[in-house]
Amino acid sequence: MALADVFKKFSKKTTIIIAAAALVVIAAVVVCIVFARNGYLATTMRLLRIEGAVSLEDSNGAVKPVSNNLRFQSGDALNTGSDGLASVGLDNTKIITLQNDSRAEFKKKNKNLELKLTKGAVFFNVTEKLKSDEKFEIKTSTMTAGIRGTSGMIYYDAADGREALLITDGLVEVSATNPETGETKTAMVGSGQEIKVYLFFDRVQDSVAFSLTSVKAAQLPKFAATRIAEDKALAKRVCDANNWNDSEVKKKAAEPETTTTAAPKTEPTTEATTEATTTTTTTVATTTSETTESTTVTKSTTAKPKATSTPKPTPTKKPTPKVTETSAETTPETAATTTTPASSEPTPPSGYTKSKIWGTGIGTDKKYICFKGSDYLGYYNGSWVGLTLQKKNTAGTTNYVFKTPDGTIYYTGLTNPNPEVEETTTTKQTSKPASTEPALPSGYKKYLSCWGENRGKKFICVSGDDYLGYEF
Repeated sequence: MALADVFKKFSKKTTIIIAAAALVVIAAVVVCIVFARNGYLATTMRLLRIEGAVSLEDSNGAVKPVSNNLRFQSGDALNTGSDGLASVGLDNTKIITLQNDSRAEFKKKNKNLELKLTKGAVFFNVTEKLKSDEKFEIKTSTMTAGIRGTSGMIYYDAADGREALLITDGLVEVSATNPETGETKTAMVGSGQEIKVYLFFDRVQDSVAFSLTSVKAAQLPKFAATRIAEDKALAKRVCDANNWNDSEVKKKAAEPETTTTAAPKTEPTTEATTEATTTTTTTVATTTSETTESTTVTKSTTAKPKATSTPKPTPTKKPTPKVTETSAETTPETAATTTTPASSEPTPPSGYTKSKIWGTGIGTDKKYICFKGSDYLGYYNGSWVGLTLQKKNTAGTTNYVFKTPDGTIYYTGLTNPNPEVEETTTTKQTSKPASTEPALPSGYKKYLSCWGENRGKKFICVSGDDYLGYEF
Protein backbone atom coordinates (compact mmCIF):
# COMPACT_ATOMS: atom_id res chain seq x y z
CA MET A 1 0.00 0.00 0.00
CA ALA A 2 1.41 3.41 -0.95
CA LEU A 3 2.20 5.95 1.76
CA ALA A 4 -0.27 8.37 0.18
CA ASP A 5 -3.08 5.79 0.52
CA VAL A 6 -2.26 5.41 4.21
CA PHE A 7 -2.56 9.15 4.78
CA LYS A 8 -5.93 9.16 2.93
CA LYS A 9 -7.39 6.88 5.61
CA PHE A 10 -6.57 9.46 8.34
CA SER A 11 -8.83 12.34 9.11
CA LYS A 12 -7.74 15.84 8.18
CA LYS A 13 -7.03 16.65 11.82
CA THR A 14 -4.89 13.55 12.26
CA THR A 15 -2.96 14.31 9.07
CA ILE A 16 -2.18 17.84 10.29
CA ILE A 17 -0.95 16.53 13.64
CA ILE A 18 1.33 13.96 11.95
CA ALA A 19 2.73 16.61 9.58
CA ALA A 20 3.40 19.01 12.45
CA ALA A 21 5.17 16.30 14.42
CA ALA A 22 7.34 15.47 11.42
CA LEU A 23 8.33 19.13 11.05
CA VAL A 24 9.28 19.29 14.74
CA VAL A 25 11.48 16.22 14.36
CA ILE A 26 13.18 17.66 11.25
CA ALA A 27 13.76 21.01 13.01
CA ALA A 28 15.27 19.24 16.01
CA VAL A 29 17.66 17.31 13.77
CA VAL A 30 18.74 20.54 12.02
CA VAL A 31 19.33 22.30 15.35
CA CYS A 32 21.41 19.40 16.62
CA ILE A 33 23.52 19.45 13.47
CA VAL A 34 24.08 23.21 13.72
CA PHE A 35 24.99 23.08 17.39
CA ALA A 36 27.26 20.11 16.85
CA ARG A 37 28.99 21.94 14.02
CA ASN A 38 29.39 25.13 16.03
CA GLY A 39 30.72 23.18 18.99
CA TYR A 40 33.16 21.38 16.74
CA LEU A 41 34.39 24.56 15.10
CA ALA A 42 34.69 26.27 18.48
CA THR A 43 37.19 23.72 19.73
CA THR A 44 39.09 22.83 16.57
CA MET A 45 41.82 24.39 14.47
CA ARG A 46 42.91 23.75 10.93
CA LEU A 47 46.32 23.03 9.37
CA LEU A 48 46.72 25.49 6.51
CA ARG A 49 50.22 24.61 5.37
CA ILE A 50 52.82 21.98 6.16
CA GLU A 51 56.38 21.57 4.91
CA GLY A 52 58.94 18.92 5.81
CA ALA A 53 58.57 16.81 8.95
CA VAL A 54 55.45 17.74 10.91
CA SER A 55 53.63 15.59 13.48
CA LEU A 56 50.55 15.99 15.63
CA GLU A 57 50.01 14.54 19.11
CA ASP A 58 46.71 14.21 20.93
CA SER A 59 46.33 14.94 24.65
CA ASN A 60 47.39 11.34 25.42
CA GLY A 61 50.61 11.60 23.39
CA ALA A 62 49.38 9.46 20.49
CA VAL A 63 50.76 10.59 17.12
CA LYS A 64 48.28 11.46 14.37
CA PRO A 65 48.89 11.61 10.60
CA VAL A 66 48.92 15.17 9.21
CA SER A 67 47.82 16.75 5.95
CA ASN A 68 46.77 20.17 4.67
CA ASN A 69 43.35 21.32 5.91
CA LEU A 70 43.42 18.71 8.66
CA ARG A 71 41.34 19.77 11.65
CA PHE A 72 42.67 18.98 15.10
CA GLN A 73 41.23 19.31 18.57
CA SER A 74 41.91 21.39 21.63
CA GLY A 75 44.61 19.67 23.68
CA ASP A 76 46.61 18.54 20.64
CA ALA A 77 50.29 19.48 20.19
CA LEU A 78 52.06 20.25 16.94
CA ASN A 79 55.73 19.39 16.34
CA THR A 80 58.04 20.41 13.49
CA GLY A 81 61.28 18.64 12.60
CA SER A 82 64.59 20.15 11.49
CA ASP A 83 63.14 20.85 8.03
CA GLY A 84 59.54 21.37 9.14
CA LEU A 85 57.14 24.30 9.02
CA ALA A 86 53.44 24.42 9.86
CA SER A 87 50.79 27.15 9.63
CA VAL A 88 47.59 26.83 11.64
CA GLY A 89 44.33 28.73 11.28
CA LEU A 90 43.08 29.18 14.83
CA ASP A 91 40.02 30.82 13.28
CA ASN A 92 39.33 33.17 10.36
CA THR A 93 41.41 36.05 11.78
CA LYS A 94 44.20 34.31 13.67
CA ILE A 95 47.04 32.47 11.95
CA ILE A 96 50.20 31.14 13.59
CA THR A 97 53.24 29.57 11.93
CA LEU A 98 55.66 27.24 13.71
CA GLN A 99 59.33 27.39 12.74
CA ASN A 100 61.43 24.24 12.32
CA ASP A 101 62.41 22.38 15.50
CA SER A 102 59.42 23.79 17.39
CA ARG A 103 56.59 22.50 19.54
CA ALA A 104 53.31 24.15 20.51
CA GLU A 105 50.33 22.96 22.51
CA PHE A 106 46.85 24.28 21.67
CA LYS A 107 43.82 24.84 23.85
CA LYS A 108 40.57 26.29 22.60
CA LYS A 109 37.24 26.67 24.36
CA ASN A 110 34.60 28.77 22.70
CA LYS A 111 36.24 32.19 22.25
CA ASN A 112 39.22 31.50 24.51
CA LEU A 113 42.46 30.51 22.78
CA GLU A 114 45.76 29.48 24.34
CA LEU A 115 49.01 28.49 22.65
CA LYS A 116 51.85 27.20 24.80
CA LEU A 117 55.26 27.28 23.11
CA THR A 118 57.64 24.77 24.67
CA LYS A 119 60.36 24.81 22.01
CA GLY A 120 61.50 26.85 19.02
CA ALA A 121 59.56 29.80 17.60
CA VAL A 122 56.09 30.82 16.51
CA PHE A 123 55.01 33.79 14.37
CA PHE A 124 51.46 35.07 14.94
CA ASN A 125 49.27 37.29 12.80
CA VAL A 126 45.92 38.53 14.09
CA THR A 127 44.22 40.53 11.35
CA GLU A 128 41.36 41.94 13.45
CA LYS A 129 41.28 43.23 17.00
CA LEU A 130 39.73 40.82 19.43
CA LYS A 131 36.29 41.61 20.78
CA SER A 132 35.74 42.20 24.47
CA ASP A 133 34.57 38.62 25.02
CA GLU A 134 37.52 37.05 23.15
CA LYS A 135 40.86 35.96 24.60
CA PHE A 136 44.08 34.82 22.93
CA GLU A 137 47.22 34.11 24.97
CA ILE A 138 50.62 32.79 23.97
CA LYS A 139 52.62 31.31 26.84
CA THR A 140 56.18 30.17 27.44
CA SER A 141 57.81 28.89 30.62
CA THR A 142 58.39 32.44 31.89
CA MET A 143 55.96 34.81 30.15
CA THR A 144 52.37 35.19 29.01
CA ALA A 145 51.46 37.52 26.14
CA GLY A 146 47.88 38.72 25.77
CA ILE A 147 47.28 39.14 22.03
CA ARG A 148 44.49 41.54 21.05
CA GLY A 149 45.12 42.29 17.36
CA THR A 150 48.73 42.35 16.28
CA SER A 151 51.59 40.42 14.73
CA GLY A 152 54.90 39.26 16.08
CA MET A 153 57.07 36.36 17.12
CA ILE A 154 57.86 34.50 20.34
CA TYR A 155 61.03 32.46 20.31
CA TYR A 156 63.88 31.00 22.33
CA ASP A 157 66.93 33.09 21.49
CA ALA A 158 69.98 30.92 20.77
CA ALA A 159 72.30 33.80 21.67
CA ASP A 160 71.45 33.68 25.38
CA GLY A 161 68.90 30.87 25.75
CA ARG A 162 66.21 33.28 26.96
CA GLU A 163 62.67 33.62 25.71
CA ALA A 164 61.95 36.72 23.65
CA LEU A 165 58.79 38.39 22.37
CA LEU A 166 59.05 40.59 19.28
CA ILE A 167 56.09 42.78 18.26
CA THR A 168 55.99 43.81 14.60
CA ASP A 169 52.78 45.82 14.86
CA GLY A 170 50.25 46.60 17.56
CA LEU A 171 50.52 46.64 21.36
CA VAL A 172 50.79 43.62 23.67
CA GLU A 173 50.72 43.23 27.45
CA VAL A 174 53.26 40.74 28.83
CA SER A 175 53.24 39.26 32.31
CA ALA A 176 55.90 37.14 34.00
CA THR A 177 55.93 35.26 37.30
CA ASN A 178 58.92 34.09 39.31
CA PRO A 179 58.04 30.48 40.26
CA GLU A 180 60.07 30.67 43.49
CA THR A 181 58.98 34.06 44.86
CA GLY A 182 55.50 34.15 43.32
CA GLU A 183 56.10 37.76 42.26
CA THR A 184 54.34 38.83 39.04
CA LYS A 185 55.09 41.86 36.91
CA THR A 186 53.64 43.17 33.66
CA ALA A 187 54.91 45.33 30.82
CA MET A 188 53.57 46.80 27.58
CA VAL A 189 55.40 46.04 24.30
CA GLY A 190 54.76 48.09 21.15
CA SER A 191 55.58 47.91 17.45
CA GLY A 192 59.25 47.37 16.64
CA GLN A 193 60.15 46.30 20.18
CA GLU A 194 61.48 43.10 21.71
CA ILE A 195 61.17 42.11 25.35
CA LYS A 196 62.94 39.47 27.43
CA VAL A 197 62.31 38.23 30.97
CA TYR A 198 64.91 37.95 33.72
CA LEU A 199 64.24 35.97 36.90
CA PHE A 200 66.29 36.38 40.08
CA PHE A 201 66.31 33.96 42.97
CA ASP A 202 68.53 35.91 45.37
CA ARG A 203 65.79 38.38 46.36
CA VAL A 204 62.09 38.54 47.15
CA GLN A 205 61.27 41.95 45.68
CA ASP A 206 62.16 42.81 42.07
CA SER A 207 62.77 39.13 41.41
CA VAL A 208 61.27 39.66 37.94
CA ALA A 209 62.68 42.15 35.45
CA PHE A 210 62.27 42.93 31.75
CA SER A 211 64.60 44.32 29.12
CA LEU A 212 63.01 46.20 26.23
CA THR A 213 64.90 46.74 22.97
CA SER A 214 64.08 48.62 19.77
CA VAL A 215 64.39 46.50 16.62
CA LYS A 216 64.97 47.71 13.06
CA ALA A 217 63.94 45.89 9.88
CA ALA A 218 67.51 44.70 9.29
CA GLN A 219 67.57 43.16 12.79
CA LEU A 220 64.44 41.04 12.35
CA PRO A 221 64.87 37.29 12.73
CA LYS A 222 64.84 35.77 9.26
CA PHE A 223 61.80 33.67 10.13
CA ALA A 224 59.77 36.76 11.06
CA ALA A 225 60.96 38.70 8.01
CA THR A 226 59.97 35.81 5.73
CA ARG A 227 56.47 35.58 7.19
CA ILE A 228 55.99 39.33 6.74
CA ALA A 229 57.43 39.46 3.22
CA GLU A 230 55.19 36.67 1.91
CA ASP A 231 51.98 38.44 2.98
CA LYS A 232 51.46 41.79 1.20
CA ALA A 233 48.73 43.00 3.55
CA LEU A 234 50.81 42.13 6.61
CA ALA A 235 53.95 43.69 5.11
CA LYS A 236 52.14 46.99 4.51
CA ARG A 237 50.70 46.95 8.02
CA VAL A 238 54.07 46.26 9.65
CA CYS A 239 56.05 48.73 7.54
CA ASP A 240 53.49 51.47 8.17
CA ALA A 241 53.54 50.82 11.91
CA ASN A 242 57.34 51.01 12.16
CA ASN A 243 58.19 53.34 9.26
CA TRP A 244 60.21 50.52 7.73
CA ASN A 245 61.05 50.14 4.07
CA ASP A 246 59.45 47.10 2.45
CA SER A 247 62.69 46.39 0.55
CA GLU A 248 64.61 46.08 3.84
CA VAL A 249 62.21 43.41 5.08
CA LYS A 250 62.48 41.50 1.79
CA LYS A 251 66.27 41.77 1.90
CA LYS A 252 66.32 40.29 5.41
CA ALA A 253 63.98 37.50 4.32
CA ALA A 254 66.31 36.63 1.43
CA GLU A 255 69.38 36.22 3.66
CA PRO A 256 70.89 32.73 4.06
CA GLU A 257 69.29 30.61 6.75
CA THR A 258 70.85 30.83 10.19
CA THR A 259 69.92 29.24 13.51
CA THR A 260 68.03 31.75 15.62
CA THR A 261 66.30 29.63 18.22
CA ALA A 262 67.24 27.15 20.90
CA ALA A 263 65.53 24.95 23.42
CA PRO A 264 64.87 26.71 26.73
CA LYS A 265 67.32 26.34 29.57
CA THR A 266 66.42 23.80 32.22
CA GLU A 267 67.02 26.37 34.95
CA PRO A 268 65.61 29.90 35.16
CA THR A 269 68.18 32.48 34.17
CA THR A 270 69.82 34.25 37.08
CA GLU A 271 72.93 35.52 35.32
CA ALA A 272 72.12 39.18 34.97
CA THR A 273 72.19 41.35 38.06
CA THR A 274 72.59 44.58 36.12
CA GLU A 275 71.18 45.34 32.70
CA ALA A 276 73.63 47.38 30.63
CA THR A 277 72.06 48.33 27.31
CA THR A 278 72.90 50.27 24.16
CA THR A 279 71.33 53.62 23.37
CA THR A 280 68.42 51.89 21.67
CA THR A 281 67.73 49.57 24.60
CA THR A 282 65.52 50.58 27.51
CA THR A 283 66.35 48.91 30.82
CA VAL A 284 62.94 48.20 32.21
CA ALA A 285 63.83 47.29 35.76
CA THR A 286 66.98 47.90 37.77
CA THR A 287 68.33 45.03 39.80
CA THR A 288 70.24 46.62 42.68
CA SER A 289 68.32 46.80 45.93
CA GLU A 290 70.05 49.72 47.70
CA THR A 291 70.44 52.49 45.12
CA THR A 292 68.76 55.87 44.97
CA GLU A 293 67.21 55.69 41.50
CA SER A 294 65.35 52.99 39.60
CA THR A 295 62.88 52.47 36.80
CA THR A 296 60.36 49.86 37.82
CA VAL A 297 58.04 47.60 35.91
CA THR A 298 54.40 48.53 35.51
CA LYS A 299 52.70 46.35 38.08
CA SER A 300 53.80 44.12 40.90
CA THR A 301 51.62 41.65 42.72
CA THR A 302 52.29 38.73 45.00
CA ALA A 303 50.78 35.44 43.93
CA LYS A 304 51.37 31.77 44.27
CA PRO A 305 53.90 30.40 41.77
CA LYS A 306 52.37 29.45 38.44
CA ALA A 307 52.92 26.13 36.78
CA THR A 308 55.36 26.43 33.92
CA SER A 309 55.38 24.75 30.54
CA THR A 310 57.58 21.84 29.52
CA PRO A 311 60.52 21.81 30.05
CA LYS A 312 59.92 22.90 33.64
CA PRO A 313 62.57 25.20 35.12
CA THR A 314 64.29 23.94 38.23
CA PRO A 315 65.13 26.95 40.40
CA THR A 316 68.39 26.86 42.26
CA LYS A 317 68.82 28.25 45.75
CA LYS A 318 70.32 31.71 45.70
CA PRO A 319 72.86 31.27 42.92
CA THR A 320 75.62 33.81 42.54
CA PRO A 321 74.57 35.98 39.59
CA LYS A 322 77.20 36.47 36.96
CA VAL A 323 77.17 39.17 34.29
CA THR A 324 78.44 38.52 30.80
CA GLU A 325 78.95 40.96 27.93
CA THR A 326 77.74 41.10 24.37
CA SER A 327 77.70 43.89 21.83
CA ALA A 328 74.52 42.80 20.03
CA GLU A 329 71.99 45.62 19.97
CA THR A 330 69.03 43.35 20.62
CA THR A 331 70.62 41.57 23.59
CA PRO A 332 70.91 43.21 27.05
CA GLU A 333 74.61 43.79 27.53
CA THR A 334 74.87 42.26 30.94
CA ALA A 335 78.06 40.33 30.76
CA ALA A 336 81.71 40.43 29.99
CA THR A 337 84.39 38.05 28.82
CA THR A 338 86.07 35.84 31.37
CA THR A 339 89.37 35.67 29.51
CA THR A 340 90.71 39.04 30.71
CA PRO A 341 93.20 38.54 33.57
CA ALA A 342 92.20 40.23 36.83
CA SER A 343 95.41 42.27 36.71
CA SER A 344 94.60 43.71 33.24
CA GLU A 345 92.34 46.68 32.84
CA PRO A 346 88.93 45.48 31.63
CA THR A 347 86.64 47.30 29.22
CA PRO A 348 83.33 48.49 30.72
CA PRO A 349 80.20 47.00 29.12
CA SER A 350 78.53 49.22 26.54
CA GLY A 351 76.63 52.11 28.15
CA TYR A 352 78.65 52.04 31.39
CA THR A 353 81.04 54.77 32.54
CA LYS A 354 84.26 54.39 34.54
CA SER A 355 83.84 55.56 38.13
CA LYS A 356 86.12 57.96 40.00
CA ILE A 357 87.59 54.96 41.79
CA TRP A 358 88.45 53.10 38.58
CA GLY A 359 91.60 51.04 39.16
CA THR A 360 91.85 51.83 42.88
CA GLY A 361 94.39 49.62 44.60
CA ILE A 362 97.87 48.26 43.90
CA GLY A 363 98.88 45.59 41.41
CA THR A 364 96.46 42.69 41.21
CA ASP A 365 94.34 44.25 43.99
CA LYS A 366 93.07 47.01 41.71
CA LYS A 367 89.33 47.51 41.88
CA TYR A 368 87.46 48.46 38.70
CA ILE A 369 83.99 49.92 39.15
CA CYS A 370 81.76 51.33 36.42
CA PHE A 371 78.19 52.62 36.49
CA LYS A 372 75.13 53.36 34.39
CA GLY A 373 72.67 55.55 36.25
CA SER A 374 72.41 53.93 39.66
CA ASP A 375 73.59 50.49 38.49
CA TYR A 376 77.14 49.53 39.46
CA LEU A 377 79.38 46.78 38.10
CA GLY A 378 82.67 45.55 39.53
CA TYR A 379 85.30 43.43 37.79
CA TYR A 380 85.41 40.53 40.22
CA ASN A 381 87.24 37.23 39.67
CA GLY A 382 87.58 37.85 35.94
CA SER A 383 83.95 38.82 35.29
CA TRP A 384 81.66 41.81 35.63
CA VAL A 385 79.20 41.36 38.49
CA GLY A 386 76.52 43.61 39.92
CA LEU A 387 77.51 45.55 43.03
CA THR A 388 75.31 46.66 45.90
CA LEU A 389 76.11 50.13 47.25
CA GLN A 390 75.81 50.84 50.96
CA LYS A 391 76.55 54.32 52.31
CA LYS A 392 77.70 54.38 55.93
CA ASN A 393 77.84 57.69 57.81
CA THR A 394 80.26 57.92 60.72
CA ALA A 395 80.94 61.19 62.55
CA GLY A 396 79.62 63.18 59.58
CA THR A 397 81.79 61.29 57.08
CA THR A 398 80.28 59.10 54.36
CA ASN A 399 81.94 55.81 53.59
CA TYR A 400 81.01 54.11 50.30
CA VAL A 401 80.88 50.33 50.57
CA PHE A 402 80.35 48.00 47.59
CA LYS A 403 79.44 44.35 48.02
CA THR A 404 79.39 41.53 45.44
CA PRO A 405 76.33 39.27 45.06
CA ASP A 406 77.86 36.72 47.45
CA GLY A 407 78.18 39.39 50.16
CA THR A 408 81.94 39.98 49.80
CA ILE A 409 83.04 43.58 50.35
CA TYR A 410 84.53 44.59 47.02
CA TYR A 411 85.46 48.19 47.85
CA THR A 412 85.20 50.58 50.77
CA GLY A 413 86.39 54.18 50.82
CA LEU A 414 85.48 57.84 51.16
CA THR A 415 85.45 58.73 47.45
CA ASN A 416 82.03 59.27 45.88
CA PRO A 417 82.07 56.90 42.86
CA ASN A 418 79.31 58.69 40.93
CA PRO A 419 78.52 62.26 42.05
CA GLU A 420 75.91 62.66 39.33
CA VAL A 421 73.69 60.10 41.02
CA GLU A 422 74.71 60.30 44.67
CA GLU A 423 74.87 64.09 45.15
CA THR A 424 71.77 65.19 43.27
CA THR A 425 69.67 64.39 46.34
CA THR A 426 71.31 67.30 48.20
CA THR A 427 70.38 69.89 45.55
CA LYS A 428 67.61 72.21 46.70
CA GLN A 429 64.50 72.24 44.56
CA THR A 430 62.02 75.10 44.46
CA SER A 431 59.45 72.93 42.69
CA LYS A 432 58.76 69.28 42.02
CA PRO A 433 61.92 67.85 40.39
CA ALA A 434 61.62 66.39 36.88
CA SER A 435 63.17 63.14 38.09
CA THR A 436 60.26 62.40 40.47
CA GLU A 437 58.25 59.46 39.20
CA PRO A 438 54.51 60.26 39.02
CA ALA A 439 51.74 57.98 40.20
CA LEU A 440 49.70 56.22 37.52
CA PRO A 441 46.00 57.05 36.97
CA SER A 442 43.65 54.18 37.74
CA GLY A 443 43.55 51.59 34.95
CA TYR A 444 46.71 52.86 33.21
CA LYS A 445 50.05 51.06 32.83
CA LYS A 446 53.54 52.38 32.17
CA TYR A 447 54.45 52.53 28.48
CA LEU A 448 57.92 51.15 29.05
CA SER A 449 59.53 52.26 25.78
CA CYS A 450 58.91 55.91 26.78
CA TRP A 451 58.61 55.83 30.56
CA GLY A 452 61.17 58.12 32.14
CA GLU A 453 63.15 58.72 28.94
CA ASN A 454 65.79 61.48 28.75
CA ARG A 455 67.13 63.63 31.56
CA GLY A 456 63.96 65.72 31.43
CA LYS A 457 62.08 62.51 32.34
CA LYS A 458 59.09 62.04 30.03
CA PHE A 459 56.48 59.73 31.52
CA ILE A 460 53.88 58.07 29.27
CA CYS A 461 51.26 55.54 30.32
CA VAL A 462 48.68 53.58 28.35
CA SER A 463 45.21 52.08 28.76
CA GLY A 464 44.21 50.21 25.63
CA ASP A 465 44.62 52.75 22.82
CA ASP A 466 44.60 55.75 25.18
CA TYR A 467 47.89 57.43 26.12
CA LEU A 468 48.65 59.96 28.87
CA GLY A 469 51.80 62.04 29.35
CA TYR A 470 52.93 63.56 32.65
CA GLU A 471 53.82 67.26 32.41
CA PHE A 472 55.59 68.77 35.41
